Amino acid sequence: MKSKRRKIFYVALSILIAATIWFYVNNKESVTVYVHDVPIEFLNEDTSLADKGLMRISGEEETTVDLKLQMPRNVAFYFDTSELHLVSDLSSVTYAGKQSVSYTILLPSNVSSSSVKIESPTIRTTQVEIGELSKKDVEIRCKVVGNVAEGYIAGTIQLLPETLEVRGQQTDIMQISYAQITLDIEDATATVVKLLDYTLYDFNDQPVENKNIHPMSESVQVTMPVLKVKDVPLTVNFIETAGSRLENFTYSLSYSSITLSGDASQMAAIDEITLGTLALEDVHGSETLTYDIPVPDGINNLSGITSVTLSISSGSITSKNVEATHFSYENFSGEHSVSVVTSSLPVTLRGPASDLDAIDGSEVRVIADLSDIAADSGSYTVPARVEVSGYDVGAVGAYEVTVHIG
Repeated sequence: MKSKRRKIFYVALSILIAATIWFYVNNKESVTVYVHDVPIEFLNEDTSLADKGLMRISGEEETTVDLKLQMPRNVAFYFDTSELHLVSDLSSVTYAGKQSVSYTILLPSNVSSSSVKIESPTIRTTQVEIGELSKKDVEIRCKVVGNVAEGYIAGTIQLLPETLEVRGQQTDIMQISYAQITLDIEDATATVVKLLDYTLYDFNDQPVENKNIHPMSESVQVTMPVLKVKDVPLTVNFIETAGSRLENFTYSLSYSSITLSGDASQMAAIDEITLGTLALEDVHGSETLTYDIPVPDGINNLSGITSVTLSISSGSITSKNVEATHFSYENFSGEHSVSVVTSSLPVTLRGPASDLDAIDGSEVRVIADLSDIAADSGSYTVPARVEVSGYDVGAVGAYEVTVHIG
């Protein structure tokens, strides 16, 4: 029984060894791999060759090569023919005309060159025709389709590049009139930025397809600002004081609003434009004032109005001179006694005529301000303010009185 089991073991071992040897020998066996129609990639056409004023004149078909390769079977198993490249460097070409240039076979990155034998072609050159290179800058036209959303306006289109450079032989590029792109802005509410393909057109507005024409840009970047439009009120900041209330004035602006455009976020923060500040107590009779419109940076003034005229009249506001005889003081921090030396002071009042007619002077109080006076004894001339009890009128000008401390 033991002898029989031993015999089976040796038979199995022999089969395993034989299979291993067969697999090893079979994997090392050389096989032939055919690769058809491998295109040649030409390098430095747009750099070194173009810098010399030369170009490769393309034919109707790509230049391709059939390859016959020898390699071990195990290499052929993972050999990816799509990663096989033929490259020809044109940087050494120096003249126009038909000529032979060499090319190099680049194997897939995971294949060692020592494991592959190239049986054919043995002469690795190809014929190319080199011509004189001409250049031309052509206009880029942008066709806009659609409309921006309501309440918005489209700005000026910006193109990058601004013109399209095309290269080729003179007879080919001279037929190009312009390149056209199409930009869709339907319902846009923000600046539109797109990378667009273009079509070349001849002078009869017919599309041009010519492999011998080489544009230097594959696409065109288009930027079209889309701006929010808004009517913004114009205002003046009126400063009211006693006797100079806005309700007693009449005024008008030559323009009550202007139309602005700008980025939506900026426009949202603009509710009005203040032209300036005017103290109503400084307005006497009828006056006309001109204000420049301060348009914020980055905002467009679509109205084109740069200044506004304010016409204002004091209406029933008038003035009256009275003699003030009532005096007091305020803002004194000392312990000494204070007396107002001034006993009578001419005061000019300003306010509605109906109020001024009712004032005889007894309603007027002059109040001395002692906030700048130290506690030392003596006589001082200090500023004073005027109050009129029971009436909305104010005093015109500045006033001073004399006080005595001690």
